Amino acid sequence: MAADELDELLLDRFNMHRSDLIAALKTLPQQRPWAAALTSDEARLLDAAGFTEDAGAYAQVAADMTAHMAQLYATAYTAAEVREGLGVSDSRVRQRRLAHTLWAIDEGGAWVYPALQFETDRRGRLKYIPHLDGVLPTLLSLGLHPTAIAESLTTPQPDLPIDGKPTSVRDWLLRGEPVGPVLALIEVGDWSSR
Repeated sequence: MAADELDELLLDRFNMHRSDLIAALKTLPQQRPWAAALTSDEARLLDAAGFTEDAGAYAQVAADMTAHMAQLYATAYTAAEVREGLGVSDSRVRQRRLAHTLWAIDEGGAWVYPALQFETDRRGRLKYIPHLDGVLPTLLSLGLHPTAIAESLTTPQPDLPIDGKPTSVRDWLLRGEPVGPVLALIEVGDWSSR
């Protein structure tokens, strides 16, 4: 397959550039099969319990994560776009990134800002999700992969109901709901993952 054809397919099928895909692939951990090798006794025990090896499982998870990460890169804003959209200085964008009140991911040496932390108004101007700056420092301090952070912001949560329906953290904050229940949810998630 020619490079031009790959570029066309990436744009046509996924609305992403080759650089987005490469940056996403770099976020995957190296696969080291030898590091997870089991003894034959351990393998027999797991097989007997019904935990058989699924050779394609890693490939599927890696493909899903790569696609999700590439989408985060493809839709992210540059620092200049964030500066202009929020009407702040370059140094203020940098300060907020370092304080974890703006979420940024490294794209080959340049910081980009995932779009899901912003919305656009009717005129297409960039606006920050209200009160997300009260959530991001806690969430980012957990050291999660960017796809996990994106999921935590966009997955409907039963503990954040609006009109009786589970709501994502992002939608909860967009509706002007309080930050407290979101922080409690993050604390429970952090505690349960230890």
